[in-house]
Amino acid sequence: MLNATKDPEKEKQHMAAVKAWQTIRIKRIEKIKSENESIDDYNFSRDLRSVAYGEYKINPPLIKPSKLTYVEKGGVGKELSDGWALNYAVGCTHACRFCYVDSIHKRYDAKRIGRGVNRSWGDYFYTPNNIDYAIEKTNWSKWSGIEVMISSMHDPYLPQLYNTTRKIITKALENGVKLCVQTRSPLVKRDFDIYEKYKDQVRIQVSVATMNNELARFIEPRVSPPEERINIIRNAKSRGLKAGIIIAPVMPPIKIRSDVKQDMEEIIRAISDIKPDFIYGETIHARGSNIKEIESLLGEQLYLNGFDRPVEQHFYSLLKKYGLNGIWWREHKYN
Repeated sequence: MLNATKDPEKEKQHMAAVKAWQTIRIKRIEKIKSENESIDDYNFSRDLRSVAYGEYKINPPLIKPSKLTYVEKGGVGKELSDGWALNYAVGCTHACRFCYVDSIHKRYDAKRIGRGVNRSWGDYFYTPNNIDYAIEKTNWSKWSGIEVMISSMHDPYLPQLYNTTRKIITKALENGVKLCVQTRSPLVKRDFDIYEKYKDQVRIQVSVATMNNELARFIEPRVSPPEERINIIRNAKSRGLKAGIIIAPVMPPIKIRSDVKQDMEEIIRAISDIKPDFIYGETIHARGSNIKEIESLLGEQLYLNGFDRPVEQHFYSLLKKYGLNGIWWREHKYN
């Protein structure tokens, strides 16, 4: 089994972070009360009926700079674009509890969007009321031959976005833009007819964190099961499309799923006959309050210290075992 070490200093830092998080939560609750809003609105519910919807104005061009790219291009070292991304919603109804995007919206978008972004991640969702105008005013040919990620702040294939996404990919591909399509939704298969026309401009990838359905329901409460996501890759490859997987976020041993090695092997075994065009992997990273969110949900602490390196080593050993190639995205540089 892969276990992280319980470093006393790290434990002390963790407890300090927990205390700070609890203080922030208390202050947030007090603020909610002062604004005469219901605290229940700020507690996550798996029920989609709890989602608050709204609109906002988006400024063209729709393609914006992104750090999810190669270090050589000024990014964080992830092969997800040539340094550009398409985002056209605030929020994501998938409600993945490990997602760090929520902290970004809460920090920067309350004034622009409204207090709704203070709701729990997954329970607010805003779409542009001028999206057709923004599509028309984007000079798509400017990014001809350049790979753009769709999307880095939300899933492009949420049911609420499907029609908009189809308009966007059509415009982008017709003008020579290359797309890295990142999704957890089987709805992407509805657009395979478009992607087939531009095979050299498209690669499709899904994320799978675990094959343990119980754990998946906890951390990805409104996402299709892992097996369905793997079938997206299978179907894409059968139609001649480039397709791959991000095995992430790999979590340390927990009660629901104690054997990390076995879980990772189940994912890689499931894709071994498909031969994805690219395979990436990474552990869960502490961003904003995501770790505290998961710990509260699971009722136990996540020990991340010293976890990243042995998981990376296991990732490469499994790829070798099954005759696959891939890249591990490190959280830290090793000595």
